[in-house]
Amino acid sequence: MIETCYRNELKYLISKSTQQIMSHRLRAVLKMDPHAGQDGYLVKSVYFDDFDDNSLLDNLMGTSDREKFRIRYYDTHTDFINLEKKVKKQNKGFKEISRLSLDEAERMIKGDIEFLKNHPDRLLREFYLKTKQKGLRAKVIVIYRREPFIFNAGNTRITLDFNIRNSLDVGRFFNSDLITSPQLTDRCLLEVKFDSYLPDIIRDIIQVPETQQTAHSKYGISRMYNM
Repeated sequence: MIETCYRNELKYLISKSTQQIMSHRLRAVLKMDPHAGQDGYLVKSVYFDDFDDNSLLDNLMGTSDREKFRIRYYDTHTDFINLEKKVKKQNKGFKEISRLSLDEAERMIKGDIEFLKNHPDRLLREFYLKTKQKGLRAKVIVIYRREPFIFNAGNTRITLDFNIRNSLDVGRFFNSDLITSPQLTDRCLLEVKFDSYLPDIIRDIIQVPETQQTAHSKYGISRMYNM
């Protein structure tokens, strides 16, 4: 299991035209994440919530302390699948990440979790326990294109997430012919993550007149589009 430290997180909704300007600015100053191609990569996640949709409600109400589980992979690489627990406290967040096989991920999405009961990985055991206690189940698929940039100072990471789509057909998460519905077609989500400080050069790049800071996650937006 991999555990990251708490980092500052800022989110902004920007227009498509501002996205193009921002991408040009970022490419001129920052390096693209080495895992990304020239056009970034595709992020595919299936999110879990409990019987009462508490993760969704916490997000919509802006609850300062919250968490959610998701299974994620990139592009078509089903040989690299993660279970992630995202924890948020105020404007800071961290992740715990554990690797999954394709078979394990498919079973968890279907609700077949008994094999996790005595799993050697702590995060997978936690997922099992909270599923038993709270009734976690797969609720929605979220897919989007991401342009990720990195900057060494402040351990800064900036991402442009766009062409966001979703589906409630969670059982077909790994199917190449999954049908999805577009959302935020005229918007892009700009996310900025950093450790103790945000470098001035980054602060200057992301400052544009119509930038609108938001607390909503792609999960929350996707669930609202399907209610």
